Amino acid sequence: MAKRGFLVGIFNLISLSPALKRLSMRLWYQYLSRLDRGSTMIFMNYGYSEISKPKNINLKKADEKNRFCIQLYHHAVGSVNLKGLDVLEIGSGRGGGSSYIMRYLNPNSVTGIDFSKNAIEFCNRNYSIKGLSFCHGDAESLPFENRKFDVVVNVESSHCYADIGAFLSEVYRILKPNGYFLFADFRYKNKVNFLHNKLKSSGFKILKEKNITENVLKALDLGNKRKANLIRRKVPKIFQKTFLHFAGIRGSELYESFKTGKRDYYSFILQK
Repeated sequence: MAKRGFLVGIFNLISLSPALKRLSMRLWYQYLSRLDRGSTMIFMNYGYSEISKPKNINLKKADEKNRFCIQLYHHAVGSVNLKGLDVLEIGSGRGGGSSYIMRYLNPNSVTGIDFSKNAIEFCNRNYSIKGLSFCHGDAESLPFENRKFDVVVNVESSHCYADIGAFLSEVYRILKPNGYFLFADFRYKNKVNFLHNKLKSSGFKILKEKNITENVLKALDLGNKRKANLIRRKVPKIFQKTFLHFAGIRGSELYESFKTGKRDYYSFILQK
């Protein structure tokens, strides 16, 4: 019962102060990393699917099980030619997105950074790809010199940050002139204007913006059975309700918030 209380407490803390939100999400991701010690869960986003006339990207057989999550990355970064560029992914989690970018999109290098030490340890154990590296760090205080990267990628991570303004300032600082910031995440509808204002005041030019809530919902629907079965097989019964919510399983509060318009999911292409 103590562990159940711990998980419930994490979600309760998220609605409180930025500092407590930051702490709660750090604890949550650390717990996820400990629970899945294998390589079952290398993506933690809600996915993307075209609404009509799907344009399926070609994937290796081993990547097919993560198709919808990979398609979210492809949507977020695929409009910019990354060949030969140095890319930073902030909020790299368990490395699936950084690995996809390095293996499929031909950059010079990909660096993944995450606040979860357990996630970084997992990535350093499980990925051995030339040009791909991972390090521990804070999205609001990045351990990199000015103008180091050509492209920064941030997918479904910023909603956990305590200070979005500090994060955007750091992204701007470490990007080279004319560098790209490729950004995708969700917000409660009443917080979308706040996000837009922060992006506009950050110094970036917004080259493209798209509401992709319907695409995310379709991916959640198409992947619902697989994710629900995976949780029921892998997660102790006492924690399953929490994980079903976290994964956006059909009927969960999170899923319903996308369906009813309480939350919106956006993607952006920005340039310094």
